[in-house]
Amino acid sequence: MRKTLLVPLMVLALSAFVVAGMSRAGMDEEKVQVKLTGIPDVKTAATGEATFTLAKNGASIHYKLHLDKIENVTMSHIHAVDKDGKRGMVIVWLYPTTGMGPSLKEGEFSGTLAEGDITSDKLSGPWKGKSAKDLFEGIEYGTAGVAVHTKQNPATELWGVHKERKKM
Repeated sequence: MRKTLLVPLMVLALSAFVVAGMSRAGMDEEKVQVKLTGIPDVKTAATGEATFTLAKNGASIHYKLHLDKIENVTMSHIHAVDKDGKRGMVIVWLYPTTGMGPSLKEGEFSGTLAEGDITSDKLSGPWKGKSAKDLFEGIEYGTAGVAVHTKQNPATELWGVHKERKKM
């Protein structure tokens, strides 16, 4: 009778160990997703999402900017966000990936607009001299947000700040 009870207990213990190991592995990678929607006073069907993944060593952030139903994109940035939630200076370019000025993506577009890596040497404005990990935390806590600019809405068409904004 003891042997029949021992085998299921060993299987249960092994399963718990495997599940715990799998959940710990997921903790090594930090990821933040920012939903992008039209700003007030802009009529648009466009939406998007920016995904940021912090490298294990904290030295870089891999990003992916995915947009749906947007027209005539010219550029995208991460902006500083002040304590009142207002968009501030540009911190880093997302599109074009070279950060050398606007680049018109003419017509309607859906898909991945830009993907790349952000390192501390690419940070500017009030974030110059800070680390990639500092920027990641800024995105995570809502002190940095993502803007997408278009030919028809050069000031900004899409904007997003991570929803888990903490008070400053």
